[in-house]
Order: sequence, then structure tokens, then C-alpha cells
Amino acid sequence: MDRLLNGLAYLAAIVGVLYALFSYARFPENEDARRPPVSYAEQPPDVHVPPYNVSEPRRTFTIDLSPQQPSIGTAFAIGGGWWLTARHVADGCDTIGLVQGPRKGIGAQQIVLHPNADVALLSVQIDPEPFAFLNEDLQKGQDGFAIGYPQGSPGGVYAQLMGLERMKQRGRYHTDELVRTWAERKRAPDSLPSLGGLSGGPMFNDRGQVIGILVASTNRRGRVYTSDLTSVRWLLEQASVFPSPYAPLFPLAADNFVGQGDTLREDFRIAQVFCDVKQPSRRRRH
Repeated sequence: MDRLLNGLAYLAAIVGVLYALFSYARFPENEDARRPPVSYAEQPPDVHVPPYNVSEPRRTFTIDLSPQQPSIGTAFAIGGGWWLTARHVADGCDTIGLVQGPRKGIGAQQIVLHPNADVALLSVQIDPEPFAFLNEDLQKGQDGFAIGYPQGSPGGVYAQLMGLERMKQRGRYHTDELVRTWAERKRAPDSLPSLGGLSGGPMFNDRGQVIGILVASTNRRGRVYTSDLTSVRWLLEQASVFPSPYAPLFPLAADNFVGQGDTLREDFRIAQVFCDVKQPSRRRRH
């Protein structure tokens, strides 16, 4: 039976008092000129969209999606000017792009959305060194390191893998997917009240390989959730985006992931995403 997980929070932070963030970027005055084209990866009629085994018994939770509004998140480079993020960060934006510095941003040229998972691709005219992806199965209890922009500032989370759950999304779009459940062990900085803004950021293993994308969290239970790599690989294949097998690795551990995260952000391999929505006052807030 589905259960609505009280306290479950999307990691995309609603701008609110941080609305000034959008002064980072300048776009053409013409709304149509700055709105990137959006497409959905589509599968042949006889191919089932991942996850393939959602019929198996799993703990299930449902997230009710409110209309999109100005928000921030995280994205990371995978090569060829393509960046991965969470679908709920990118879906419904009138403008979306990457923050490069004070009053400086670069808009996305194209958005590709997964039709059944919280995964999205952004095409941006900037191509830093990409990340490697894990090609092995994840193991229960293994370490994971999420890096990005929680609360709009540099930070991250160290967590350990618990297992699989089933996440359903209802509202402005419907999805049904398997996600990885992680137990939080450490936040950086320690004072973070929530992880809003980390959504769309990469989860790495201890060798610096991508093993998921941050999609949700719950403060009360100390859990974070990542997309399953099956969903990520499917979207990349449908979009003909192929991560480099030669991307460099780097060590991560509980005592160094903060410093490594600073380096990755400074190299602009992990970036802050901004999503702007016209007339947000007419849209219901989360």
C-alpha cells in the first residue's frame, strides 16, 4: 500500500527570501527567446520504461507535486555539454540554467526529461571535465557522498546505503520508479536545517564514480533518496549521451568529502541550478 511519507521534502529549495538569486543571470527580454525547448525521452511501444520491476513488493511512498515555482538545485557535468539533474528541478521552468557567479549565469539550450523517473538532462554551452559512472551493483551498507548546494550554499552529505524503495510522484506529472534509500551519517556543514537545494546533485561512491542523483530527503527519519542508475542509464541511452569511460576517479571518505566537494565546485564540474517561473505569485507554493 502506498504511504505518504510525512516530512518528506524535495531537495529543490524554494527561493522565497532568496529570490535575489535570479539576479545572478541575465537573459533576453523576449520570454520565448530564453525558454529552452523541452523534450521527453520516448521508448519504442514494445519497450517498458525503467524501472522494470516496480511490481515487486517494496516499501512505497508518494510525493504530491505542487506547481513549479522559482527554485534552486544542483547539476553535474557528464560530457559534451550535457548535465544531469533531477526532473522536479527542471520540469516546468520558464528559464533554467547554471549559476557561474554573482550576476552571472548561463542558460540551458535544451531539456530532456525522463518520462517515468525523477531524472533530467540539461544541454548547456559549457563542457567541464565529466564524471565516471559505476558499472557494478551497489552493495547494502556501502558509503555514498552527495555534493552540491544545500540551502543554496556549498555542502554535502555522507550516507550509507539501506536498500530500495518505490517512489511515486503525483501532481504536475506522474512517475513510478525505484529509488535507493540512504541513511544520513554526516552533513556538511553540520548546521544545515535541511538539504533543500541539493536536489539533482550527484551521489558518489568512495572512488568518485556516480551512483545516483539526489531526488528527495526526510529530516525526521534522516533518510536521503537517489535515483536508481538503471533510470539514469536509460535516459542517457535514449538521448544518445554517452559518458566518457576515461573520466578520472578521485577518493572520497567521511574525512575528505567536504574538501573534495569544494574542489569539484571550483572546477565547475558541479554547479548550482536556478529555475525561474513567470508570475510565481499566481502559483501555489509547496
